[in-house]
Amino acid sequence: MAELTIQWKTLTNVPKIETPVLTGDDAPAAEPAAPAEDAPKSTLERPLFIYLIDPGGASGGFDQVEKVILEDDRVRLGCRAFDAIKMTPEDVKADPMLGEKAGKEVPRFIFVTADMKTTKVLEGSQLKLGETWSTMKATANKHYKQDLDKVIKDLKSVLVEYDKIGKALSVLEDKEKRGADKGLSASEKKEIEAERAELDARQKKADELKAKVTELKPKA
Repeated sequence: MAELTIQWKTLTNVPKIETPVLTGDDAPAAEPAAPAEDAPKSTLERPLFIYLIDPGGASGGFDQVEKVILEDDRVRLGCRAFDAIKMTPEDVKADPMLGEKAGKEVPRFIFVTADMKTTKVLEGSQLKLGETWSTMKATANKHYKQDLDKVIKDLKSVLVEYDKIGKALSVLEDKEKRGADKGLSASEKKEIEAERAELDARQKKADELKAKVTELKPKA
């Protein structure tokens, strides 16, 4: 499922909070205060989840990361609340915001809050599934109104419903195909139409719940 695919970005430096300031001749004339939604941002849109990779593949420990931590459904779904970024150790070391304070081992994870004031590094013995998930929850919950743990539980229930609908639809389509070969009675056609209408209604309800669950809202 697409929902379980982590949308990685490969960057050479972390995003910055855009707060342009005009001075001198470039500054515009004073105007009434802008509405709150137009005010300069004091945070990123999402917190950062940075994965330190080894392009040469010489470092150990990647099986634990790739096959255990990043295969966990909670982590994969939780990444929807973050900008998921892959960087090399050299790029992290050279980044003015991260630099030397962002750990030394490879592989490692770096979590950065949306206000870019707090950094949490997971490496070595801390690079485990439980620690990753708890750090992911804590980082996300500093920024969003919703609790990430509840969001993921609700989203997983939606995915289970999608799976059930898909299986039921496959059974229905097989029934329609067999019926087309032998001919369907009026009552059989009506039954199939009713089943399809029920599945369409379940699909619509699941889509609406997914949209509601995944609409993460930052704290004021």
